[in-house]
Amino acid sequence: MSNAVSLPPYVVEEARHDDVDALASLERRCYTHPWSVRGFREALRRGENGLVLVARAPAGADPERGILGYCVIETAADELHVHNLAVRPEYRGGGLGRRLLAIALTVGERRGARVALLEVRASNRPAIELYRSMGFAPVAVRRNYYSQPSEDGLVLRKDGIGDAGNQP
Repeated sequence: MSNAVSLPPYVVEEARHDDVDALASLERRCYTHPWSVRGFREALRRGENGLVLVARAPAGADPERGILGYCVIETAADELHVHNLAVRPEYRGGGLGRRLLAIALTVGERRGARVALLEVRASNRPAIELYRSMGFAPVAVRRNYYSQPSEDGLVLRKDGIGDAGNQP
């Protein structure tokens, strides 16, 4: 029996201001210490240095506006910071997180970034495996970086973000 996840048809696009409630709702489903609506509003206001990508299926009556996953990034100098990456729990393992991250890395490269950085909970094995498979490597540990529950954060870095390993 296959454990493959079947994704509905979707498009990847820039989030809109009217998505913030849906983003915050999905965030609460994915994290124990979620971003607030205000956090998403601020991310959408970062202008040309920031971006909130969403993978969106036809919404219908979905209170999360068809958002299956999202990735929040920001470029600063030659660095791409991946602030947040989340996929609806029922669609994890289907490659959507990989696709969103690959697109984010491509956007960062186009904006002049040469390295990508992110933090991840030390216990989040599926995310760590995704990041490692895409060329990220641990460079530091931030003790008690996360709360609810308290946990170390791993700082991961990817050099040469234009490399072929970004492909979805």
